Amino acid sequence: MRCVRVCLLLTVLVHPAVGAESVHQSSRQIPVVREVDLVVVGSTVGAVAAATEAAKQGVSVLLIGSRPYLGEDICGTMHLWLDEGETLQGELTSRIFSDKQTTTPICVKQTFEAALLDAGADFLLCCYPTDILVDDCGDPAGVVIANRAGRQAVVGKVIIDATDRAVVARLAGVKRRPWGSGKQCCKRVVLGGKSIRGAVPARQIPSGTKAEGQELFYYEYSLDLDLGDGSFPALAEAEQQARDATYRDGQLRSAERLFFVRPDSIIGEPTPTEKRTGNLPPLQHFRAQGCRRLYVLSGSADVRRDQVQACLRPDRFERIGRMVGKAAAQQARQTGTLVNVSVKAGSAPPASDGDVREVLRGLRPTDRQTKAVSAIACGVPILAEVDVVVIGGGTSGACAAIGAARHGADVLVVEYQEGLGGVGTMGLIGRPYHGQQLGFTKEVPFCDKEHNTEYKMEWYRNEIRNAGGRIWLRVLGCGAYVDGDVVKGAVVVTSMGRGVILADVVIDATGNADVAVAAGAKSMFGGDGTNIALQGTGLPMRSLGATYVNTDYLLVDESDMLDVWRAFVGTRMTSPMSSYDMGTLIQNRERRRVIGDHVLSYLDQIAGRTYPDSIVLSGSDYDSHGYPSEPYFALIPHTEQTRKANHPAPGGTCYTPYRCLLPRGLDGILVTGLGMSMHRDATAMVRMQLDMHNQGYAAGVAAAVAVRGGCMPRQIDVKALQKHLVEIGNLPEGVLTDTDSFPLPDRLVHAAVREYGDQTQLRETRCKALAIILSHTDKAGSPLKRAFASATGEVRMAYAKLLGFMGEREVVPILVERLEEINEWDAKIYQGSMAEYAHLPTPVDALILALGNTRDRRALPALLKKLDTLDPNVTLSHHRSLATALEQIGDPTAAEPLARLLNKPEMRGHAMTGLEPLGNHPQEKRRRLGPLREIVLARALYRCGDWKGLGEEILNEYRQDIRGLFARHAGIVLSAEDRPDSGARMGVE
Repeated sequence: MRCVRVCLLLTVLVHPAVGAESVHQSSRQIPVVREVDLVVVGSTVGAVAAATEAAKQGVSVLLIGSRPYLGEDICGTMHLWLDEGETLQGELTSRIFSDKQTTTPICVKQTFEAALLDAGADFLLCCYPTDILVDDCGDPAGVVIANRAGRQAVVGKVIIDATDRAVVARLAGVKRRPWGSGKQCCKRVVLGGKSIRGAVPARQIPSGTKAEGQELFYYEYSLDLDLGDGSFPALAEAEQQARDATYRDGQLRSAERLFFVRPDSIIGEPTPTEKRTGNLPPLQHFRAQGCRRLYVLSGSADVRRDQVQACLRPDRFERIGRMVGKAAAQQARQTGTLVNVSVKAGSAPPASDGDVREVLRGLRPTDRQTKAVSAIACGVPILAEVDVVVIGGGTSGACAAIGAARHGADVLVVEYQEGLGGVGTMGLIGRPYHGQQLGFTKEVPFCDKEHNTEYKMEWYRNEIRNAGGRIWLRVLGCGAYVDGDVVKGAVVVTSMGRGVILADVVIDATGNADVAVAAGAKSMFGGDGTNIALQGTGLPMRSLGATYVNTDYLLVDESDMLDVWRAFVGTRMTSPMSSYDMGTLIQNRERRRVIGDHVLSYLDQIAGRTYPDSIVLSGSDYDSHGYPSEPYFALIPHTEQTRKANHPAPGGTCYTPYRCLLPRGLDGILVTGLGMSMHRDATAMVRMQLDMHNQGYAAGVAAAVAVRGGCMPRQIDVKALQKHLVEIGNLPEGVLTDTDSFPLPDRLVHAAVREYGDQTQLRETRCKALAIILSHTDKAGSPLKRAFASATGEVRMAYAKLLGFMGEREVVPILVERLEEINEWDAKIYQGSMAEYAHLPTPVDALILALGNTRDRRALPALLKKLDTLDPNVTLSHHRSLATALEQIGDPTAAEPLARLLNKPEMRGHAMTGLEPLGNHPQEKRRRLGPLREIVLARALYRCGDWKGLGEEILNEYRQDIRGLFARHAGIVLSAEDRPDSGARMGVE
């Protein structure tokens, strides 16, 4: 069908095209994470068909997909229907359409994943190819991939490049036809809505679904776009212009990417005779000329350009994929052992003082490198040069881009998801819970009856582009370009390969401190060697029109690609077909956090600490979806109401200082969002969307101020930044004269000691007093002892527990006496109703933990007596308190009783070492309560000297757990390493 002409002109990029210039990357070792017969790069229907066919032929297969799902050619383009006259012969396509004219994304994703699992073909998600491996003869021998865990190598005898743009073939140096010039016919699909822009859809197709009783239609637009030189920046700009032209008011979904036939196809092997399999092109058209063991399975294959679209229709593409997969399997069987595999040399490295830094450990933070391939020094192409680059366009990142662009900076924001906005859009938490409705955040829309998540994504996109910013979607940050201790750019990977975006200021808005950690920043995650803790997360069903689907049934480490894989695949295994689709953004409430110039703590927040450099005023009740780590929570006074409350711990408002955005030891970079510098217990009071909007905006303005002043972000005039934030209403005027209120004077600390013991005081007053005491233990010790000596009754007991937590052994007898008087466990105190494992320590737990903190053996008999009463039916907080106390004392006497407890029915066997169906209901499918109980008891057993190797055995089981949190924790305990993560240095972490 002839394209509708739409006048769309490309903007000129500041920097030359890809490959025109590069930055220095030193030599390094890339860890090998898989060795297989066949590597399939891409997740199209053709790729899945090739992988399953090859696996059936008996070869080992690894398929590598760049998106969080399989079927990107169908789901990513939203071409979810059969064209008129189209018939089905393939097994995969017959399943996904099932005698219907249309299918849904969830059906495609589930079908393809099940097909690979059933065939025994391994697969990874969220990974982009960056380099090609070669053997001693220079022939293809695998690929290097990039993801949120860094970069890794996959060795394979044969490669099928099923990427849309034949990026692996490009890396191998395969000959291609010229790109040419002129406009290309590009197609984009939108579901539902009313046309409000200039473009007119070329056709509309019934979707087979309804909304509010009305039939929904897919609208396919055909646009003539100037794709420039075919580079990624040019294509990214064209995509934004296509979105400008095709947005529909009230649309329910839209295509992630454009569909077009690339003119620069590879040059395949000669075909002297047109030997065909049925009506399929000859196999030689999919073999790259002069490049043994490499197939190209996409629209970039050597197929006549007017035949490409027909070849890529699902059924025909499946049959082509099976043909290629069968041939590749046969070739793999005939290929001997690969020798001297290394990364294919790239362009010569330029002279430079800087270097590319990245994480090179494996797919998991717990991986221990046993094999690696060498990569010699080379140049990494510069994709763009800007004032400010924002890596991550989520809740904070999109607002950072707006803030920087509005203040005159040349801004580029890159985002891995299909749209901007993070958890409030792609995460389907479309309305705010708490937070401060102040200043900039008032501009940001939330979903209501008239406006859905698509509208909000479009709002972000328009605001950034209207302010002069640029947007690259489906792009992942995977490293940093660093000169000394100054970050001068971010390394990103796109659908066309890896490159560097140079910038005066880098804003890491990944929510996981990915760029900062790659640059060398230290970080924190999930407690430490004495505490396993993480807030619960989930994945939402993405039904059409849904805007609020808040879930909590998983524990996920997003820097662990195996954990991410099992979360996506495991949840889709249980997703009902009626859901239309499953979300692609994990609803994490707590992630890896950078260690900055200041580490925000929960005690800071509750004590009301002020700072000279406050940039955000946040507010919430204590909405933590998990149990906390601070001793504070065991000592807070409770009432009958708070013991039954949904969020019983104190909340309120608090300030975030600018220093929390500055990674310690690095300059040229700001970290915003959940990756900022804070203790895990502090996240609940700063993570609300309203407040994260304002934090991101402040970070963006700070970056623009640094650019305008020609200085590092650490050197800006913070008062000038604060004045602007006060003017627009983000902050109260008082911040301009605030100083750091800590340390408090002695008189206020002494007053806090009195207030904590005064039961006539309001609970809020006593809770604040406790925070002051625990943040000033050096000043509070003496007045606490005096107060304890003169107190009676429950006040004396409260002081005794507090002194016990501070390690004072004189209180052991009174604490033991009280514990021995208690014959029954007290009732659980929930910290949020959504997380079944999220219990606050109870008053009895506080007694136990106080005794443990004294490390006094006199407490053992009473503690062990309580240990005998535990079983799977007893609240998790009681297991955790006893395990922690016994571990702190560390006496071997506790080993045998701990082993006896672990050997009780239902206490063992909770490690998850393989893929399992994951769901929200029933609660047992969440698989959280049992493992959190088992691992903490095993850790205590191990650190009490162990009993017949049981503790070590259990910890080793968890070291192999597919869930990152458990594997990390077990590894730390077994290696006796109790320290924060270390960042990468020159590619070696």
